[in-house]
Amino acid sequence: MNWQSFFIGLGIGFTSAIVGAIVEYLIVRRKRDQQTERLPGCMLLVSGALGGVGLVAIGFSLITSGQVVRILITGLGVGVGFFSGFILMMVGWFILNRPTGDK
Repeated sequence: MNWQSFFIGLGIGFTSAIVGAIVEYLIVRRKRDQQTERLPGCMLLVSGALGGVGLVAIGFSLITSGQVVRILITGLGVGVGFFSGFILMMVGWFILNRPTGDK
């Protein structure tokens, strides 16, 4: 297994999840008082973009090298990194928004 490709994908996925969650948090915090409908969240857009770029990368890898194994390993790293970043940010959100003892 090509670990370099996996770790590159892991970094890409983790970074995109962290950046997406921070941007989404800042947008929601800024518009908290407004009750308007808005487009889907940044996390949804980032995950959709990652899927689209992944399909393009698989096609590009197939055309240029005739194999898809390396790009699938990188894609696995992106998926694991994105999921890890998402879980980390969810835990952070739960910690920041935990109920206090005051009622």
